[in-house]
Amino acid sequence: MINKTFIPFYDIKKYPHEVLVVDAHHPQGFDLSHWRGAPVPNNCHADTSTEIVLKAIQNQLPELNKKYVTNNHYDIDGFLGNWAIFNPKKALEHYNLLTEMAQIGDFREINFKYSDWEKALKIVCWLNEEEAELFYPPFGAPEIAEKEMEACVPKYIHFLDAFSNVVDLPIEDVPETEEFKLVLKHLEKIDGQETINDIRMHIVEAQEPLHYYALYSKSQSADIVMSIYPENRYEMEFKYTTWINTTRKHFPRISMEKLCDQLNEIEKSGKKWEAEHFTDTAPILRLKGAKLNKKERYLSPCFRPIYSSSIAPEEFQNICINYFRAHYKTLSKGETLDWKEVRKLNEEIFA
Repeated sequence: MINKTFIPFYDIKKYPHEVLVVDAHHPQGFDLSHWRGAPVPNNCHADTSTEIVLKAIQNQLPELNKKYVTNNHYDIDGFLGNWAIFNPKKALEHYNLLTEMAQIGDFREINFKYSDWEKALKIVCWLNEEEAELFYPPFGAPEIAEKEMEACVPKYIHFLDAFSNVVDLPIEDVPETEEFKLVLKHLEKIDGQETINDIRMHIVEAQEPLHYYALYSKSQSADIVMSIYPENRYEMEFKYTTWINTTRKHFPRISMEKLCDQLNEIEKSGKKWEAEHFTDTAPILRLKGAKLNKKERYLSPCFRPIYSSSIAPEEFQNICINYFRAHYKTLSKGETLDWKEVRKLNEEIFA
């Protein structure tokens, strides 16, 4: 396999059809990505872009001999996929570890049956800390950078080298971060959780707002996560797994606008329920206070205000569950639809 060079995403036009596009999509590149609209090579389908890359390496795809590699953003899944391209032999040696890390980073899920889940979590948290300290956190690109596709390049240049010095370490030698300790602490703060299979909703009751890696840790068979905290504080969110292509069968996303209307009819706190559009990467239904930007919404619930509702927990759950049951009974679980199909479906449902 020839030596690779990481290039900015906007430079694809300089090398048309000579660039591997990992965890993104471009018509002039060869995609190895779970993005909607990105064609996945035969025998390479997987939930994360990282595992798509790993399968491509296993299958020895001739396209891997392209000289250039890129992505239009930096995140854990995108980085690990790129790192695997640059380090194919070592990547296959760490296949399960990289796959677990990608699912923690992108989906916030933890496979507790995997023997090295704790090491995977620890390295993900180290990557997060290094990213924030040396550069900027997700969706926090500095104003001097025109776009994330430009600002993310130094991250890739740094971590493509730095990660190689960490991935082989035994877990006790992986740097321990405050985030890692917080996630382990929050796993102990969960009082109960269950998945309602017919609507693929995961409900978590906890003593306090949680870090996402704890909140979503056992949500593998769900598309929506509802969190119930003391003092009638709630959130409900569509998972990122319904924004991209996965091998999972799920319901198409539906608008939560009418659900907000139902809740606002009985809400007496003085605040209003709101939710982002269903095409957002991860729409959150929550009581409105100060508007959260993308960076703040990406941060875990434990780092943002969650307001008390006048609606009792059981009533809130029943309203939300009944809303999705009423609409999903006419729909079926299946492959990820394209956004044009999802928009048309929502227009028909809420006409």
